[in-house]
Amino acid sequence: MREIQDDREKAIVPLAAIMTERRRLKDLLAETEAPYGRAYAAAEAAGWSAEELSRLGAEAPTRRPKGRPRKHASAANNAIPVPSSGDTEAAAAAVHSPAD
Repeated sequence: MREIQDDREKAIVPLAAIMTERRRLKDLLAETEAPYGRAYAAAEAAGWSAEELSRLGAEAPTRRPKGRPRKHASAANNAIPVPSSGDTEAAAAAVHSPAD
């Protein structure tokens, strides 16, 4: 049983190392998004078309939505109201009492 666990632990080491490297590279790539977008826009402003840039291997930058981000409803507004203990007793009494 211990051998199986040892094999499992040995097998995860390379994966963990690669995962760390992938995270580092993704972070580096994310840091280039803003300058890439500015450079791409500058090239377009200088007269390069999106098609010409594409033929050169330049991908159109990821565009952010225009305007301010939408305001998200707070958790308090989305919460389902929970009756207080007094309300629960009154509601239970109303449900179990005969109708007039």
